[in-house]
Amino acid sequence: MAGRRGKTGITIAGVFGGVAIILITIIVIIQTGAWALVAPQFGLTPITSISQLLPGEDSMRKANIGLGLKKPTFTTPDNSGGSTATPDTSTGDSLTTNGLTLPAAASSPLSISDAITATEQLETAAPHPKGYNRAEEFGDWQNSDQLCGYGTTRDLILKRDMSNVVMNSNCKVQSGTLNDPYTGTVINFQKSVVSKGKTVSGDSTAVQIDHVVALNDAWASGLWKTDRKNDRVKYANDPDVLLASQGDANNAKSEGINLYNAGVPKKSLGRWTASTPSVWLPSNTGYQCDYMAKRVYIKQKYRLSMSSWEKSETLAFLRQCQTSGR
Repeated sequence: MAGRRGKTGITIAGVFGGVAIILITIIVIIQTGAWALVAPQFGLTPITSISQLLPGEDSMRKANIGLGLKKPTFTTPDNSGGSTATPDTSTGDSLTTNGLTLPAAASSPLSISDAITATEQLETAAPHPKGYNRAEEFGDWQNSDQLCGYGTTRDLILKRDMSNVVMNSNCKVQSGTLNDPYTGTVINFQKSVVSKGKTVSGDSTAVQIDHVVALNDAWASGLWKTDRKNDRVKYANDPDVLLASQGDANNAKSEGINLYNAGVPKKSLGRWTASTPSVWLPSNTGYQCDYMAKRVYIKQKYRLSMSSWEKSETLAFLRQCQTSGR
């Protein structure tokens, strides 16, 4: 009898081993995105991250989180009529910072007060961690019917945000001047001229087109969902989402946010010159408040969520802007 029980009995080690296998299987199913794809078919919650199973995630939302940032300055509308940027009535007045008139499209359609209210109403959700293929999901710049069918969305934004713009017969932007909102500097843009595989003049990378809410952020906060597939190319080419900026600033910004935890991502350390703990901010302090409000506008327009830490830091920063008189 004793021998038989020894062969068939369940040991403590066996129990723990079985539990471990079950937990590992659950983690793999969730982290690979398989559960998020299958769950809606059974009326279940599409969990996309293990963090959604852990208690206290919402406890990270602190109304008065200490950001340790320099008190933000703010910009004022330029009503003098002397703007050198092509006006864009859909995005509000032009902004001035340090005597430099910024492109009209840089301004936020939402006031700081409205941005605070909109942030409070945005869905709070853990970001979707699974990546995507840029070309397959968002495509490339689309040809614009506003630019004779040959110019692309990139050319459209360059034309909108720069002054003294020169275009060729195919409506491709060749040169112009950008009052960069991210750095507060003036950039003379000249499209690269390539001969025999080498650039002989100009630098097309000096001015780049930034998605104010980066594609990876938009994907992780809502556009990953199957029913949002038709919104992706539209989002990637939406002028409301796009802003011409200094190339180096755009490269340093990268994803522009830490999607996975509170705090600046390790890969961004030493690259971000200004940020809340998790959200990138432009080094031009005079534009930071409008930048943050514009992020909120875009997330509201496309029904995108915020992580709990992103929402905490966004609200805290916008409230600092509000107390600064913006």
